[in-house]
Amino acid sequence: MLRSMLVGLTLGLSLVSVAHADDLLDAVKAGKPVRVGFAEQEPFIVSGPNGKLVGYEADLLKAVLAKFGNSQLEAVPTQFGALIPGLQARRFDVIASDLYIRPDRCKLVAFAEPTHIVNDGIVVKTGNPKGIRSYADIAKDPSIKVGYLTGGGPIADHALAAGVKAEQLVTLPDVASLFAAVKTGRIDAFLNTAVTVAATLKTANDPGLERVQPFAQAVINGKPASGIGSFAFRRENQAFVDAFNTYLQEILTSGEAAKIGQPYGFSAEDIPTGDVKLASLCAE
Repeated sequence: MLRSMLVGLTLGLSLVSVAHADDLLDAVKAGKPVRVGFAEQEPFIVSGPNGKLVGYEADLLKAVLAKFGNSQLEAVPTQFGALIPGLQARRFDVIASDLYIRPDRCKLVAFAEPTHIVNDGIVVKTGNPKGIRSYADIAKDPSIKVGYLTGGGPIADHALAAGVKAEQLVTLPDVASLFAAVKTGRIDAFLNTAVTVAATLKTANDPGLERVQPFAQAVINGKPASGIGSFAFRRENQAFVDAFNTYLQEILTSGEAAKIGQPYGFSAEDIPTGDVKLASLCAE
């Protein structure tokens, strides 16, 4: 009797688990809007006119979901550092921002296969008064303070690996705050992805700010450090992610993703075509 009850309980829990794992897949196929958690990051994703999401990640997400017969998105704006907690708390269904794939994050979310590859960029006051051209320049002058987005750990890791001290790094919640901090002298520079730096400076059109070009990338284990990012889902939605990846790979390898990215300043070199694998990026 007890054994039968335990078997029944185990089977019931398994069925609940399977049903829960398929809830997003079922919702998408049923035409329900996909709730998108995002932090405003040009050119990846921003809220455009009438709240419509635009940017490379937004358009790519729509293209993949269209393969399911559903490209309806519901925007859920969130600060970058709250993206993963918000996803886990079921505030939204997917993270669509410049979220790098890292082993520690792979334990928390289910990433799709890589969607973009980016280098680091840096914003300074016009004229670059501190003469910053590399992480090495920052490291050799302890008075230099550098800001980055809260939750943007990988770019801080690049700086630390290049010899920048932890006390030289400052986190702020959004791009507007970081731009203001550079202009007021609270920080000397703002680190972000190169494509984001280019897009946000274009939008800001502020003569008091400029991008440092060229900016030497950090080298870790003998290789230039580049961030590789993608969409992230809840781990219980792996069934949906598997189907999503099939369609995503079609779009990446056909060149459609490169066409989607082109208006936003992405080059073909910024878009993976299947050669960079999620499994290798999640490995410790």
